[in-house]
Amino acid sequence: MTLDDLHKILSRGENTHIEFKETEKKVPVSFYDTVVSFLNREGGIIVLGANDMGVVTGIEPEAVEQIKKDIVTALNNRDVINPPVNFPIYRLNDNGKIVLCVKIPVSSQVHDHAGIIFDRENDSDIRIEDDTRISELYFRKRSHFTENEIFPYLTIDGLDESLFDKTRAFVRAVNLRHPWLTASNMDILRSCGFYRRDERTGEEGMTLAAAVVFGKDITIQNILPAYKFDILVRIKDLDRYDDKLILRTNLIDTYLQAMEFITTRAHLPDKFYLEGDRRLDLRELIFREIVANTIVHREYTSAFPTQIIIYSNRVEVTNPNKPLFRGILSLDAFNPYAKNPNIRKFFSEFLWTDEIGSGVRNVYKYLNIYVAGAKPLFIEDDKFKTIIPLLGSVLGEEKATAFIELVGLDKSKLNTETVEAIEVLELSPEYASMENPDELFFKKGVSWDEKGRKFQSLRLQINSSLIFSDFEKGASWSKKGRKLFDKRTITLLKTLLLCLQPQQRDDILSILEFNSRDRFRELYLNPLRKEGFLEYTIKEKPNSPDQRYITTEQGRRFLGGFDI
Repeated sequence: MTLDDLHKILSRGENTHIEFKETEKKVPVSFYDTVVSFLNREGGIIVLGANDMGVVTGIEPEAVEQIKKDIVTALNNRDVINPPVNFPIYRLNDNGKIVLCVKIPVSSQVHDHAGIIFDRENDSDIRIEDDTRISELYFRKRSHFTENEIFPYLTIDGLDESLFDKTRAFVRAVNLRHPWLTASNMDILRSCGFYRRDERTGEEGMTLAAAVVFGKDITIQNILPAYKFDILVRIKDLDRYDDKLILRTNLIDTYLQAMEFITTRAHLPDKFYLEGDRRLDLRELIFREIVANTIVHREYTSAFPTQIIIYSNRVEVTNPNKPLFRGILSLDAFNPYAKNPNIRKFFSEFLWTDEIGSGVRNVYKYLNIYVAGAKPLFIEDDKFKTIIPLLGSVLGEEKATAFIELVGLDKSKLNTETVEAIEVLELSPEYASMENPDELFFKKGVSWDEKGRKFQSLRLQINSSLIFSDFEKGASWSKKGRKLFDKRTITLLKTLLLCLQPQQRDDILSILEFNSRDRFRELYLNPLRKEGFLEYTIKEKPNSPDQRYITTEQGRRFLGGFDI
């Protein structure tokens, strides 16, 4: 941003996209309200050190760096701005008076300041509390992609020419007649949608996608100062790392370097599989999908890093995200949605990504072969979380019997299908290696206490003060259960175990010897459905006489001790 740009902004006055804030020594109280309102509306520019009339008043020179530091810290703190963001702050000197200009892009997410959502109307920041307006705001965000933000001052000089040569080499390996082979660099950018014209404003130029795919490292750092892609190996040293790869570079080299690290240095098991007449490297196949998905679906304006952490028993991936909902992604109800459609389309030209949603399906398909009995876990939130178990484990007959007795179920009343469903309940990797049932259920009980607190309507009560030696002293599993759980919690766990196979309400009542239908529905079935642990088998007809209840994927993961 130049002084000419500043003078043009000051001459326009405050409006939907421009805000002046007078300050000398510290960040104004209302600054973050405006940041959020710009993020939620159409973006804008805040000028610190100018009054409401657009007259430069200046910031005290000795306070400038502290103000910048305070802003950067706050923008990365989700207690201030949630989800966190990052963008550059420009320092300009106008006739000896210092101002700070903050250019805020429109975000594809809905942000809040200290839990309060703001929107922009004319030159005011409007507090939004009405459910209808909040819903409208979320709906408006669904059609916005931050990869399309135009940077009018980004030129071809800010891009790395060697990356265009790499692009041509990759597409040549796929299609000898690909038009990019003879196209100019600018033509490639235009065909990808990385150079575009905004038909609403007339603004034209290279986009954020162009910067992150083809940009020089310094270009990317200037536009996205907090952007980072980390791979950490924590097999021996769980507090720090055994090995690491930290990337702040373009997406082409990020993909190549990440895959090289994973396949050569990350200590992941190597396994091959014959599919028809093709010999497949399962490690390469699964983690190609993981790395490609993190790249093409990341929310690049977020200050969160992308992280792939490799443990001895699992791989955990967290990626800044534009969530469509919050919770566990079910493959049956999976609705694929490109978060960065132009970036995804670009990488599909190399066959690094396939059609939308294929990555998730391929990981489901091949992980069970890579690790027998294992299933991936995908959790949609502001940070999209993926868990890849490296140890496949289910309860098995002995531990399933102990679990049934622990919660006080009468096994003689359970049909074969229900018992088998409990036996094949998948365990979280952290419990997979536990052979001692006492250790397993005691530690899992503590885990349920920690994980269950956010599901307030369930009111789970676990005796967190119980020590392991006292738990072991129980004469029977049923006595141990009564030591560890209160009566309500035991009934909730019984219900979830029973409904691993579809159950009619009357059958549940009969097995649990519960007399009141209405009371059971109010105390147990409704809270479990509200928190997403149970669902109807016939969703479109809630009152159907054939209606049954079944434990959801989230409910199964909770029983298995997964972090949900």
